[in-house]
Amino acid sequence: MSYWPACVALCALLTLPAGAEDAGAEDAGAETDRKVESATFSMYCYWTGEATLGRVDGVLSSRIGHWGGKEIVQVDYDPQVTGVAELTEALKLQRSFYSVIVGAEVEREQAARQLEPREIAVHRGEPHFIEPKHSLRTRHPELLKLDLSESQAIALNSWSYFGGEMPDVLAPEQKRTLKDR
Repeated sequence: MSYWPACVALCALLTLPAGAEDAGAEDAGAETDRKVESATFSMYCYWTGEATLGRVDGVLSSRIGHWGGKEIVQVDYDPQVTGVAELTEALKLQRSFYSVIVGAEVEREQAARQLEPREIAVHRGEPHFIEPKHSLRTRHPELLKLDLSESQAIALNSWSYFGGEMPDVLAPEQKRTLKDR
């Protein structure tokens, strides 16, 4: 007996667009045409979700938490590299996606261009975030002491969850520091 059908009610929040969150947009010399969008997914386990989404090219940051009793993962991503459909597909492959919840009807229409209508619902409220990168924190705390960038932490968190060869994302100084410990 599978418990997956019982999880169908779990949802995801999609925020389109979140370009205002692009920190570089404030600087006159920064890339002002780069957009960042956000999507928040609810699933049975945010540790699996964060590690899964961290493997998708274009994911720039991730956060985990709770929303309405559900475990969530929120990601900021570069829409020129990936999109909601690709993020959703990655989660579906891990059996970690069921639907998207958007904050307004206009966002529902935007999401409907990429997903099936039955995968979309409107939800109001705010998530509560907790400390992210669980697999990295619990399995490799020595790496977190290296003052990692968000992209390094995402890659290393996914590696620590799924295993395999450690990604070569550390700077030479970080490698030296790690070796000296």
